[in-house]
Parts: sequence; C-alpha cells; structure tokens
Amino acid sequence: MLEDLELTPVQENVYRVLITRLAATPDEVAEAAAVPGTQIVAVLDSLAARGLVGRQGDGNYAAASPAVALGAELAAHRERLQRAELAVAELVETYRTGSMGRAQRDLMELVEGRVAVRQRYVQLQLAARRRIDTFVTGDVQVVGPDNTEEPTVLARGLRVRAVIDQGFLSKPGAADNVDESLGRGMRVRTIEEIPLKLIVCDGEVAMLPLHGRGSEVDPSLVLRGGLANVAQALFDAVWERARPYGEPHHGIDAVDTRILRLLLAGLTDNAVAGQLDMSARTVQRRIQSLMAQAGVTTRIQLGWYARHHGWA
Repeated sequence: MLEDLELTPVQENVYRVLITRLAATPDEVAEAAAVPGTQIVAVLDSLAARGLVGRQGDGNYAAASPAVALGAELAAHRERLQRAELAVAELVETYRTGSMGRAQRDLMELVEGRVAVRQRYVQLQLAARRRIDTFVTGDVQVVGPDNTEEPTVLARGLRVRAVIDQGFLSKPGAADNVDESLGRGMRVRTIEEIPLKLIVCDGEVAMLPLHGRGSEVDPSLVLRGGLANVAQALFDAVWERARPYGEPHHGIDAVDTRILRLLLAGLTDNAVAGQLDMSARTVQRRIQSLMAQAGVTTRIQLGWYARHHGWA
C-alpha cells in the first residue's frame, strides 16, 4: 500500500511491525515481520536513513510517528507531482504551437516509425470511452494480435465493430482470431474489399495510413474534429453494405457454421480448408451435406438458405 512512497513490501512490513510497539530488537522485528535475520539490519538501516525509524542507545529500534515521517514523504510526493503536471502542461502547449500550427496540429498528426504507430494505436484503444470501429484488411503489419488491447476494451463494455475483407480472412489463423473476437463480444461483418486500414474511436479520433489502401501503415495519420467525422461516415457506409459474420445459428454444428461463414465471406474451398485445418475434399463433403439438409441444389441457394435460417 505504500509502494507509491517508494517503500518495498519488506520495508513496509517491518515499519508496520515497529509502529505496534514502543521499541524492539532486530531479532524481534525479524521474527514478527518474517524477514531473514541476515537481512533485517539492512532493512532497518534503510528505514532509518529515510527517517522512518530510529536506533536507540541500547540497540533497539523504534518507529517514528507516521504523521510526521510519512507526512513529509507525502508532501514531497505532492510537490513532485505538481512539478510534473506543470512540465506536462508546458510540453502540451509547445506541442500545440509547433511548426505545423495550433489549428492544424489539433486536427491532424503525423505518426512515423513502426514502434510509434503501434504505441499510438494501442493508446487510442485504451483512451476510447464508448465505441471503437475498425477496418481489418490485408497483411498484419505493426499491429497484430499481440499488439492490441481488444480484450481489455471489450471487458470494459465498449461497443466494438469490425469490418474484415476476404484478403484478411484468407491469412493463416485469421478465422480463429475472428472467432475469438466474436466470443469476446465484438460485432463483425465481412466485405470483398475494404478501402484502407482504419480505426475510429468514439467518432472523435481516427487513425489511418498516410498513403491509403495497400500501403504501409508507417507513417500514419491521426485525425480529429471534422476529419474524424469523415472517417466515421466512411466506416458507417461500409458497415451498412457489409455482410454479418458470426450471427447466432441453429440446426448445424460449429464446424459447419464456420465453413458457411467463410464461404459467405468469399473464400474458396481451398482457402476454407486451410483456415480450418482440414482437406478441401472434407469441406466439399460437408457443403454437400448442408445442401441436402437445406433441400437445395446449388451453393447460391445454400447461401440464401443459410442467411434466412440463421445458419451463419
């Protein structure tokens, strides 16, 4: 509990033992605090150096008053925080009034370097208060499954929507990643092609590659104000055109559901087989079984039936 005052757990435990008694020998403190006898003198001396305990003439140690000793520590801590707040405020003002100009800087920020792009992406996720909308397309570059705060965001109850395209779904392991996101509560839709990588948080701030579709995400632009509103409108328009992925299903097993989701997302039999770690012949056999169950003779009819009967 006193870690913010830079006390280690051992130091805090020893101090708590001492404030319950008038004075104690090092051996008594070691036994009560469960600290090895070979370490207790060093711990007591470190507390004494900070004015939290004092050594008496008979070799015993006594605790200083918490109100005095720790009160001084708290005052110094507050002063450091105030100085830090002033320094941050100064940096913010310098940032806003830089060479790009205050108004321009508030609306648009250029982020360069793969590490910086990754950090800013994670920061946007953690700063979101209500919702996150994102386009997922093509190859994973600087922001992959290990670089996202998706589980944390979803656990906080934010609404998260994602539109993914066929290019992403065809990547190894992509279907498993999407299913994990669905399990956490993300809403997912698919479309043949997405305009570009994008994340929009709360409709107020957006991030996208500087050079648009098919480009590296380094460098990226962070947009605010009206520009973020445009990015939100783009996402909403694509979301309305995209197909739901992973809606509740009835009457078929989980494997068949995943096969139908991937087929409806536009993947070939071979691509579906690769995602589900099975042979193309197995995929085709299961599709034939689904067609028989649905009472249809073509895959187009199967897709229509699956959509209208909650299969995928």
